[in-house]
Formats: sequence, structure tokens, C-alpha cells
Amino acid sequence: MKITGLTINCMEYQQAFWMSSASANQVYNNRFCIVVRILTDEGIVGIGEADYPGGPPSSVVAVLEKELGPSLIGRDPLNIQAIWDDMYYMHIQHSRVGIHMHAISGIDIALWDIAGKAAGLPCYKLWGGHHNVIPAYSSGGMYYGRPGENPDGMMGMEEEMALTKRMGFQGYKMKVGKPTLTLRQDIARVRYARESLGPDVDLMVDANCTWDLPRAYQYLPYLEELGVKFLEEPFQLNCPQSYKKLTEQTRLPLAGSENESSIYGFMELMDAGVYYVQPNVCRVGGPTNMRRIMTLIDLNERVFAPHAWSSIICMTADMHLMATTRRHYMLEYDINPSAFREELITNPYPFQDGSYTIPDRPGLGLELNQETLKKHTVYSAEVR
Repeated sequence: MKITGLTINCMEYQQAFWMSSASANQVYNNRFCIVVRILTDEGIVGIGEADYPGGPPSSVVAVLEKELGPSLIGRDPLNIQAIWDDMYYMHIQHSRVGIHMHAISGIDIALWDIAGKAAGLPCYKLWGGHHNVIPAYSSGGMYYGRPGENPDGMMGMEEEMALTKRMGFQGYKMKVGKPTLTLRQDIARVRYARESLGPDVDLMVDANCTWDLPRAYQYLPYLEELGVKFLEEPFQLNCPQSYKKLTEQTRLPLAGSENESSIYGFMELMDAGVYYVQPNVCRVGGPTNMRRIMTLIDLNERVFAPHAWSSIICMTADMHLMATTRRHYMLEYDINPSAFREELITNPYPFQDGSYTIPDRPGLGLELNQETLKKHTVYSAEVR
């Protein structure tokens, strides 16, 4: 089997609402998704996704179209490790982190989809399956509205509590630390979530790398009192000393980091005390590198808690990886309405009582909805 081509669809979805994270300057109403498809001379098509590291998606698209894509033509798609090594080491001046690793991820996911289809096995069985039922938690709690429209941060909270309970999620994650809110207002949001969901539903908070140690110390007593499961990304990636210091001051576990794309960065984070480890398969170099990171997580007796905040392709790859290990946290399920979740595919996995069941379809087992793909594509490219 030989690779004959690569297609790239950069898609944009305009939300009907505005939202922001804990960052003061990030308010948006659009989402992006980069779908990668690898074509073969045997008619097998692999589907993958590449994320984009905060900047314009066109930067990742350029690497796929102009640099990595042409190097794939004529190669055996089953030589996945050799292809990964070439993509990484032949471009190592700019491949260790960031844009290049995001692009590698999309290709690597698609190659593993091809491998599963060629073998007639779902990816999780190809990797040595463990189980096929993956529980999920609802991930939302954004600061909704444009600046000035949501002064106490409570907009949308009631609806998200109802949705979380209706769908049977066993956990809920929300943002904390917006500088336009007072500490009292922000903690009121967390307390409302705890009281609405009850003591048996996991409650997590995410500070989006916006705090320093004094800010963390302000929040810590309240988060401990409310029984928060973990505190995600309180500090920037270049501040492992702050993670280490905070873990010495609390029994509240720390989580991170969706923003890391280097295996060495995850080693550093675990050394600093991060317990729930959150690689994103569309950012770290795909399943090939994700599985290395998973081994390190297991050897360091930490918990694999993959990040997913883009499309159903990312979520699905995460599920297959989670299904290969006995020790993982729940799947992250972005509960904001998005065309890039169920609308992007024609055959969603069974979902009941807050859990997905992975069917025995070859590869990732996804079929793209061509209408959705066409409707939301803002740029497409083909490499032959």
C-alpha cells in the first residue's frame, strides 16, 4: 500500500454566543478545526485532526501543505514509526514543540486510522485493548457574553447544570480566575456548581495558566472546602517551580497541561507534582507520541486525563487511547454547541448515562459528513 495524496480542510464554526476563558483578553465566538485525510492506492482513507496553538490555523495548514504533506507521497502508510521519526527529526530545528507538532499530530492520527482499517480492527484493539466503555465529564463553565454583559460570571451556569445532570455526566469542569470578577464572585460560581450537582459529582476548575502563587493561595482554601477534584493549569508552562511549590502547600491535586506538546515538558510537569496529566492527541504528535507519554504517566503513578476541546475526531482518538489503559480519568466533553462534534460525522458512537461505548469498527470508525465539511470549510488544499 502507498500514500497517494493528502487533503486538508480548515473549518470555521460561528457560534451564536461569545465566550472567554480565565484570560482577560480572549473573547471569541468562533471555533476552528483542521481535518487531515490521507489517501492510498488501495482506496483506504485515513482521517485525522491537527490542532492549532493559539495563533491562526493557517500556520499549521501551511506546514501540512508545504512541508510535511509532500514528503508522504509514495510511502507505505503502515510504516508509521518511520514516518513519524522523519517528520520529527528531519525538521527538529522547529519540530520539538508548537506548530510543527500539531501538524504531525493530524498526519499520525490519520495513519493509525489507516492501519486499523487495513487490519480490520478498531485502533484500541490494534494497540492492545483493555476495555471499550469510556465515561465522560462535561467541560464548560466559560465566562459567557461580551465584555460587560456578564458582570458576575453566572450567565449560562443554570443551563449547564441542567445539561450535565440530564446527560448523566459524573463530572463537571469550569473556568476560574477571570480578573474582571472579584474572588467572592468567582467562588460563588464554584459554590453554585457544587450545590447544584451535589457531593457525588466530580467538580474541577481550570485557571488557564493565568495565576501566580499569591493568587493561587487566595483561592486554595475555598477550592479545598468545596471538594474540588483537581485544579487545572494554575500557572504558565515555564513556571514548574510554582507547580512544585503549590503541591507542597495543598492536598488538592494539580492538573496540566493541554498546552504542552513536548514529551520532555510532560516529564518536567510530573517532576513538579502535576498528578492529572492532560496531553492533547492533536498537539503532542498524535497517538505515536501520546502512547510514549502515557507510559511515562503510568511509570510515574499519575493519572492519564487527556484534553479534548476541538472536534469529535480528537475526542475519538482520545477514547481509543484511554481504552488501552486501566488507569485513566474521564473523557473531556465540551458541552458548548458545536458543528464539529456529532454534526461532523454520520455515525456517532453510542452515548448513554455519561459514557461512550467504542464500537468494533476498523480504525477510528468515523465517517465524515461531507455536507458539514463543505459548509464550514474556509480553506482547503490537496497534496499529490
